[in-house]
Amino acid sequence: GYDISNIQGKDAVGSMVVFMDGQADKNEYRKFKIIFKKTPDDTAMLKEILLRRFNHTEWPRPDLLFVDGGKGQLNAAKNAAPKKIQIISLAKGKKEVFSTTLNRPVPMKKLPLEIKNLILRIDSEAHRFAVSYYRKTHRKSLLK
Repeated sequence: GYDISNIQGKDAVGSMVVFMDGQADKNEYRKFKIIFKKTPDDTAMLKEILLRRFNHTEWPRPDLLFVDGGKGQLNAAKNAAPKKIQIISLAKGKKEVFSTTLNRPVPMKKLPLEIKNLILRIDSEAHRFAVSYYRKTHRKSLLK
């Protein structure tokens, strides 16, 4: 699961959380400082961290990629991830799940409860991890 955290592009960071068999595997979590994009552009920032993540061939490949956001984030992930990996994204405002394997988004309310709950847990954990890292880097930048 991936998420971006920043305020107007400042101190932008990204997070990667890993779930194995439905459980968080915190030893596999990773943090990314956004290097290339200094203006607010979540899709470009997401693409950056995914490209950097997949340069680490020593890290296990996921069966499924989850990204926070809608169709734009899904497309950014699709352009950055290896072609064989299925990707889903959650558009919070619309409460829809987009996927690289579906023609149309699926409303969250139509998903089986256990799938819906897992998606929400991954989303929440990726967000929590990104925000906590953002706060830490932002505090450091204020001290400079």
